[in-house]
Amino acid sequence: MGIISEGILWGLVLSILAGPIFIALIQLGIERGIRAGMSLSIGVLFSDLIYIVLVYMGMSQFEESSSFKLYGSIIGGIILILFGIGSMISKYQPETDIKISAKNYAGYFMKGVMINVSNPFVLFLWIAVTKKMFQEDLEFPMRVTFIAALLFTVAATDLAKLVLAKRIRNFMKPHHFTWMRRIAGAALVIFGILLMVRGYVES
Repeated sequence: MGIISEGILWGLVLSILAGPIFIALIQLGIERGIRAGMSLSIGVLFSDLIYIVLVYMGMSQFEESSSFKLYGSIIGGIILILFGIGSMISKYQPETDIKISAKNYAGYFMKGVMINVSNPFVLFLWIAVTKKMFQEDLEFPMRVTFIAALLFTVAATDLAKLVLAKRIRNFMKPHHFTWMRRIAGAALVIFGILLMVRGYVES
């Protein structure tokens, strides 16, 4: 299998994993549209790039650190729970009632970064990917090609999810958005609790 095809395959696997990012992406895509959702997606990809750089700089040593898993999971879980509670108690404002500015898009970007880095197991995922590249003894340009193909695939699938979310929006009534916020918020709270439990069990 070619290095690009392998990167695409890994990207598809990552994109179908259900998690807090998926919940936040679909919610934002339905409420605020494709550009807002892609702002969050770009924030996630940016934090992934930071993780990749950190792994190359030696962060893989934290893979066996029980303290890092425990405290990282607790902090990350609290962040997800706070995002979830905020979603449940906030009121939906129709797009016509607000003006989405550059500041809003920056906020969506930062939300993507925060949700992604709140999960320490994302770091462990990139450690596994990096180890795979080293085990195959790939040259640096090939590693860059693999990562680029992976991240491009994730971004492309995120865009596809947002296009679908936009279509779903056409069938939604105002009260549906309120319930969607509550359900998405509850899901984030559950993910936060599960993250803390997982960190405790695996530490």
